[in-house]
Amino acid sequence: MANPYELRFEILKMAREYLQDQTSTSENHAEKAWDLALEEGNANMDLYYNLRPIAYSVNDIKKKAEELYQFVEKK
Repeated sequence: MANPYELRFEILKMAREYLQDQTSTSENHAEKAWDLALEEGNANMDLYYNLRPIAYSVNDIKKKAEELYQFVEKK
C-alpha cells in the first residue's frame, strides 16, 4: 500500500492529467469551430479569442485533487 505522500502525489498527477485531457479536448473543438468559421467566412479575432480554452492553473489542479481525494476518504 502507498504511503500518504505517494497517495497525494498520485492524486495530484491524476488531477493534472484530467485537466490536460479537458484542455486538449477543448482545443480540438476550438480548432474545428475555427476551421468551420474560416470556411463560412465568419472568422475574426474576437471569435478566435473566444474559442481558445482557458489555461488551467495550479489552483485548478489542487481543487480537482481535493475533489478526487474525497473519494479516498469515503469508506
